[in-house]
Amino acid sequence: MKREIQLAAWAAAGVMVSALTAGAAPVGTDNFTYPDGSIAGRTGGTGWAFNQHPEAGAPPSAPSDWDVAFGTANVTGGKLVTLESGAIREYNGPSEGATAPSNEREGAFQGTGKVFYGVDTVRQAGADWSGASSFDFGAERIFFGVPSGQGANAFFGIEESNVGRSMTTVPVVAGQTYRIVAEIDYDADQLKLWVDPSAGDEASPDATRAYASTNWSSAVRLASGGTGSTSWDNLAVGTTFADVVPEPATLAWLGGVGALAMLRRRR
Repeated sequence: MKREIQLAAWAAAGVMVSALTAGAAPVGTDNFTYPDGSIAGRTGGTGWAFNQHPEAGAPPSAPSDWDVAFGTANVTGGKLVTLESGAIREYNGPSEGATAPSNEREGAFQGTGKVFYGVDTVRQAGADWSGASSFDFGAERIFFGVPSGQGANAFFGIEESNVGRSMTTVPVVAGQTYRIVAEIDYDADQLKLWVDPSAGDEASPDATRAYASTNWSSAVRLASGGTGSTSWDNLAVGTTFADVVPEPATLAWLGGVGALAMLRRRR
């Protein structure tokens, strides 16, 4: 299939990802415009105070912050870089934990609704696995990206922790920028993954997987393993496909200010 891939340099244009999705309901966005150093404790971006259950308590006092999940996860040159390391951010507020009262619990999804992730990623030679994971408080439940152990001929896919994988036919090229978009659809009991989608591709994911679990989704983790690093940028978490995939009209506008790069790739 031939597909036109459009990659916008949002950070260079000074436009946050949330500005691309007017009228939508994004959970949070982050383009990692922090000084170089550890990601731990950073609270930038927009959103990250997504209170799904306002009846449970007062609104959060502040957005959630990034935690280092393992290893050393640093911001370098306006991107998050992982190397045998990962960073995690909850959807809502500063207080964490599965037990109420907790901002993390009040912002979490369980059994109903949809959660979408979108993030730009570049893997360097030697990277084994890399991806965005949905966390059920302290436990990883779903992994979207490049599962481990594939060797030199790796492909993107979905991995359900301790259950199995559903792979795409999209190979991974070291040094190339990809936008991976993922969906957890509790209503339809399904997981989906897109690689470099455009706004009209919602009905055509590159991989799908049945998912009838009622595990919580309370946080997103970006992480990688292997001897090569992985960088991450323009993260968006939302409740619709449009929250994480920009519309063509917006891309055209960005292109008019010199922030749009066009890349054609055959699949």
